[in-house]
Amino acid sequence: MIKILQILTSDSPGIQQLARSIESSFSNEYFKFTTAYLNPTSSKQVSTKAKYFNFNKKETKGLRLKALWQLFKYCRQEQFDVIITHRFKPLYLILIINKFLNVQKCISVIHGFDDFSRRYRYLILKLLWSKNWQFVAISGAVSNYLVRLNPSSYNRKITTINNAIDVDASTQSLKTKQQSRSALGFSEPLTIFGTVGRLIPLKGHIPLIKAFEAVLKKEANCHLIIIGEGRSRPEIENYLSRHNLQENVTLTGHLENAADYLKAFDVFVLPSLKEGFGMVLLEAMAAKLPIVASHTGGIPYVLGDLGTLVHPRDYPESLINAMLLKARSTPSERQEEGKALHSRLLKLFDKPIYQKKWAALINQREKQGG
Repeated sequence: MIKILQILTSDSPGIQQLARSIESSFSNEYFKFTTAYLNPTSSKQVSTKAKYFNFNKKETKGLRLKALWQLFKYCRQEQFDVIITHRFKPLYLILIINKFLNVQKCISVIHGFDDFSRRYRYLILKLLWSKNWQFVAISGAVSNYLVRLNPSSYNRKITTINNAIDVDASTQSLKTKQQSRSALGFSEPLTIFGTVGRLIPLKGHIPLIKAFEAVLKKEANCHLIIIGEGRSRPEIENYLSRHNLQENVTLTGHLENAADYLKAFDVFVLPSLKEGFGMVLLEAMAAKLPIVASHTGGIPYVLGDLGTLVHPRDYPESLINAMLLKARSTPSERQEEGKALHSRLLKLFDKPIYQKKWAALINQREKQGG
């Protein structure tokens, strides 16, 4: 039996979804899989396959001595064959711990472009990296970022495994267009642009609203829905108030199972200024929506030559032009684009493909180790 430990910082819904996807790749009796959370926030800590360390945030900053000691004792006791880390904090802890444990198969999953932007992080990586380690990048863009860090040392140790969703499950959970619009409070035959994501500056909500404001002057029968919550909400509400857009832009706040209501939209927009992958794009593709998205990070790898890519450096003009084009397209044209994106989703980003790649990665390393 191969014992696998997966370590994540928090247990937020998006991270939980990712953890379950990887865990389900090793569901047979040949593997024993445990997921550990350093700073869990949920009170529902009931999974028998999970380990909750319950460190506070101070204990996973700085030298992290308490976290290092407790995690070391746990790993030494359990004798894991494979350890998978997500983002920098778990990577940092296991880089140090594994100098003493010498676990032969360690995998660091990299989700974006900031994990090693601080010089001390890069120096730690160079100092502690060993032949036991391998990177998994969640997109081609992230893989290229890792190659640029130090091609001679890491090039052969990088595998790209695109994020994925369970397309069948996502499709079955979707509400109809009528159900979705009714749930969100809409009954009029509007052309609705929509997006889903945390309300933070990097998600580009203010440029999106500015672009929509211009679109509205030329296509009055439009509405914008923004699903999500975050620290930028006061700034966004202030902008909507100053520009009298409260009747034309809806902020739903956090919506449980937001992806179930995506068919309320006619066009999905992802205006992020930086994005390692963009999981929400896969959910929009499952809903067969046409997509306008920023040409940044991993987004072009997700959409390929489908959808409409716009450059953030040209905001809001590039967004205005793309959104006007979608507003003036026919329902059948939008439908055809949505179908093409759905086909790409099934081909490249469906859960079974993801699971096979993860299983092959572990099995490959097991053969090498044996």
